[in-house]
Amino acid sequence: MRTLRYTVFYICLTLIAVVFAGPYVLAFFGALKPPADLYSSSPWTLPHSFYTGNFRTILFSDGFIRYLGNTALVTAVLTVGQVSFGVLAAYAFARLEFPGRDALFSVYLATLMVPNIVTIVPLYTMMRQFHLTNTYWAIFLPYVLGTPYTIFLMRQYFMSLPSEVFAAARVDGASEWRILTRLVIPMGRPIIITATLIAFVFGWNNFLWPLIVTDSNSRQVLTVSIAALQSSFSEQWNLVLAASLVALIPLLVVFALFQKQIVRSIQLSGVNR
Repeated sequence: MRTLRYTVFYICLTLIAVVFAGPYVLAFFGALKPPADLYSSSPWTLPHSFYTGNFRTILFSDGFIRYLGNTALVTAVLTVGQVSFGVLAAYAFARLEFPGRDALFSVYLATLMVPNIVTIVPLYTMMRQFHLTNTYWAIFLPYVLGTPYTIFLMRQYFMSLPSEVFAAARVDGASEWRILTRLVIPMGRPIIITATLIAFVFGWNNFLWPLIVTDSNSRQVLTVSIAALQSSFSEQWNLVLAASLVALIPLLVVFALFQKQIVRSIQLSGVNR
């Protein structure tokens, strides 16, 4: 009976892995095929040769490097801002005592229930009123001060840290800033790394908001430029797949470097109080 349960379990895991890995395999096959083979052969057919023309067309096309630079800039600013302000907010909600703390955090956390699409029109109206549309500021401001999910994640981790350590530090006369920088940040390194990765992935993959708030090539990010390759007047799926794989490389590298920290932070974070 135990063997049967394990067999069913691994079959389910294999099916899930196939579902998640299938699109990446198809994208890899399609990116290595010339346009003629892409439309004339099955998507699951292996490339006859490793055709690199799609990647050359993408990498040496006008604007692609600029879009890559814009994406890197936006991602860096969003990551630094979300993690920096997120650590401050998480520490305040976890370890500082002030009136209405829990109620304020509950209200802030409730914003997770609101779909992002609901706030797009008000945000765009605000940016237009402040004459910030088609600027980097318009891309940064709605998200750079932190997101509810990352703040919640770090708060729960900070609350799981031993209270005795904080009490001893305060008895020794340490300020809150010293406690944060000398105790909380070193002890919370795993969850901070995870929050950094979440912010990095969000900034790199952000599509809808940059698409709405920018209208010139000088501010266009990579996700928007990839979508622009496919229009009602032309079908360039080979270039879309090649560009998507290029955009995926930084995410794979980051995950490969920090996967141990991600697993550890998930194990330790929990929802402790």
